[in-house]
Amino acid sequence: MSAFAGPGPHHASSGAAPALDVGGVQDVTGSTVGRDVIQIGSARDVVIGDHHHHHQHQLARAPLPDAATLEAPAGLAGLPRPPAAVFVGRERVLAQARKALKAPSSAGAVITQAAVHGLGGIGKSELALQYAAAHRDDYRLVWWIEADTPAQMEHSLAGLARALCAGTHSVAAAQASVEEAAGWAMAWLAGHTGWLLIFDNLERLEDVRPFLGRLSGGPATRGAHRGHVLITTRRALGWPALGCAAIDLDVLSPQAAVTVLAGLIGPGASPEDDDVAGLAADLGCLPLALTQAGAFIAATPGMSVAGYRALLRQDPQEVYAAAAPGSDAERVIAKIWTITRDHIAAANPLAPRLLALLSCYAPDHLPIDVLHHLPGASRLQIGTALGVLASYSMITISSDNGTDRGAVSVHRLVQAVTWAGLPGDQRHAVSEQAADLLEAALPDDPDRIGNWPLFGRLLSHARRALAPDSPGMLKIIEYLQAVGDRATAKILQHQLYETLRDTLGREDRHTLTAQANLASLTGETGDAIAARDQFAALLPVVERVLGADHLGALTCRSNLARWTGATGDLAGARHQYLTAVPLFEHALGAEHPDTLIVRAGLAAWTGVMGESVAARDQMTALLPLMTRVFGAEHPHTLDAHAHLARWTGESGYTVQARDQFAALLPIRERVQGPEHPDTLSTRADLARWTGRAGSPVRARDLYAALLPIRKQLLGAKHPDTLATKAELTYWRRMAKGYPSQ
Repeated sequence: MSAFAGPGPHHASSGAAPALDVGGVQDVTGSTVGRDVIQIGSARDVVIGDHHHHHQHQLARAPLPDAATLEAPAGLAGLPRPPAAVFVGRERVLAQARKALKAPSSAGAVITQAAVHGLGGIGKSELALQYAAAHRDDYRLVWWIEADTPAQMEHSLAGLARALCAGTHSVAAAQASVEEAAGWAMAWLAGHTGWLLIFDNLERLEDVRPFLGRLSGGPATRGAHRGHVLITTRRALGWPALGCAAIDLDVLSPQAAVTVLAGLIGPGASPEDDDVAGLAADLGCLPLALTQAGAFIAATPGMSVAGYRALLRQDPQEVYAAAAPGSDAERVIAKIWTITRDHIAAANPLAPRLLALLSCYAPDHLPIDVLHHLPGASRLQIGTALGVLASYSMITISSDNGTDRGAVSVHRLVQAVTWAGLPGDQRHAVSEQAADLLEAALPDDPDRIGNWPLFGRLLSHARRALAPDSPGMLKIIEYLQAVGDRATAKILQHQLYETLRDTLGREDRHTLTAQANLASLTGETGDAIAARDQFAALLPVVERVLGADHLGALTCRSNLARWTGATGDLAGARHQYLTAVPLFEHALGAEHPDTLIVRAGLAAWTGVMGESVAARDQMTALLPLMTRVFGAEHPHTLDAHAHLARWTGESGYTVQARDQFAALLPIRERVQGPEHPDTLSTRADLARWTGRAGSPVRARDLYAALLPIRKQLLGAKHPDTLATKAELTYWRRMAKGYPSQ
């Protein structure tokens, strides 16, 4: 398919064209003739019709010349149109095609073949045109063959025969049937060298096989290949078995897409314009979509880039089907992909259903196991349907982030066009089923470390497919908190709170729980004052609605104590913890997990108040309980280790504190990940206590390694980043005069 400016290649299906009589002209731009043909059965078996009638007809007309001896005029070319003037970002693929066609063939092969495959609208035809134009002087003959069907291939080959016979033999060529002219052209190609054939938009591999078989027949030409065959196709599979080098054509890079779009729009459009870059991104850097948009904006009075983007948001279905005045209405995204979907539906009825479901998820790397939960379809049926979609380049199948499982990706414009084409009632049903499939694929326990990789692979898809208040989204939020991505968790928690507030009311217990969790995440993302104020306002409401002894009210009270301390009110925090601990013990028991967490909070604020030994002793007593209740490597237990190490150091045992943090760090890295906030906090603690234990140079180096990581993950102005920067400055000063350690 053509990718950029200008109308697409002329297909034989658009109407019959007269036989070509080009005389001495060597550049033939029309390569299609009549439509009334009978398909070639094999390379040697050409069905012409009634033998007696045909014999009488042959007596009355001039014979075609000897194909083996007729020479082509140098530079003969039959291309559907000139290549687009705006063409960037494909240099690597053009070089790849050239290398494939010039490479030595396998033993006995006399032609070289390459197949450029990719999504409809990706720019395959334009790439072939650009290749033909760039290397036209390297061939005696360049010819374009419309390859949608075998009949179209015969039409194009008949056009080649008439172009080769132009002049002296033009009458004989004009009188020959399409089948006879196509057979003569194949014989000519098999007997000559220095040609390039482009089979454009091949639909089925088996359609081209007899043509390639005949072209490959006979002895190899010494010192050179007989010719080159370049194929463009949406079909991605089977090319190596056909002897073709497969070239996968992807979308343009963002920079190239912006350049193309600005060039198509013309004066007044700059690649530096944010709206131009935004539109290129909206269109997924797909060449045909860029061409369609650029031509429409350029040709429509009063249409701006911003206006086109607004229309795209308001009515995408109409925009995808809109052609610029004077352009080919068949060469638009909606039309191209509708034809493709029709072919897919005919090949496999389940495939369009899967494509509709895939439009509900994020575009990249959906684990195929999600689709295996589809009712009424077996794994084999789903795999077969996905194979059909992949063979038409509508999806890409890859490994699931390094696992041995498969994952499927879809260009986001394919998603948008697929979704826009669904009737309203179908959209609701499809989106509900997509959510159900994802819910079924999510693991049950977000705190279980072994489940984290799967949660990570499903995260982007959950954000697209799940409702804010769905059970699956609650799991996603818990997972994000467990792995330390509190910023994303806060965004999703805020969406959950607003949804519950609007549907259930402000004082529903589910709404109050969501509000409390949002307040906690507000503090954990750096705003302790806002967190304290939110809990202070929330506590009396929760106590009134749920009761003062309710777990929700107790948890709200402990969080108020925590964030009061985080604002710097140490005495207030300790007082609130002292009040909370007996309430928890009375309501829940001394060894309930929530009671242990509150006791750990009291120990921490006892230490902050200056009673380091008491804090150390409290944590020493708590650690075995937390290990038994939570598990040795649970984040709460690891936090207890960190608190114990800190208060051990603050009690004067700096070397022991350093060693405890050194032992804790690799566990954090293994269990929670090297970039988890708690892991980074442990690295900072290790650096601090390394310095306080008498190694300022080593402390300086540890902080120097930590600072850029915190800048990248948290931002330059995050409190933890600023604290690390201040510590680095301090230990640089303290390390002066010390030898390297």
